[in-house]
Amino acid sequence: MNKVYIITAITFISLMGLTSCKKDKEVPTITVNEPADHTELMWGDQLHIEATFEDDRELESYRVYLGNQLGVKSTDFDIDFTGTISGTSYDFHDHVMVPDSVGMVYYLHFEVSDAEGKTTSASHMLHFMP
Repeated sequence: MNKVYIITAITFISLMGLTSCKKDKEVPTITVNEPADHTELMWGDQLHIEATFEDDRELESYRVYLGNQLGVKSTDFDIDFTGTISGTSYDFHDHVMVPDSVGMVYYLHFEVSDAEGKTTSASHMLHFMP
């Protein structure tokens, strides 16, 4: 009878070890639908931002902001969206009016984190004209 308990315990522990080892090996992905990289916009135009964030296990948060090439946030054209998300896919969608007198080149930055703490980022260069 003791052998049955030992075999059952070993089997149970082995199965628990196999199922608990499913770690998140993938970083989240970002698919930017709009704007395209190097989009040109006029002052007063509407900037349409649309992107899909995905992860193989679970998403956690996102940030979409405007800044320079190095990722330093812009102060004269303030775009900064953040949010907590869940599930394996999230569609981000927003519209922003381009103010008058903004600089000529900015980068729209996307950052996405999953529940395991893995982060990925993408950026698109935008050109603004008077």
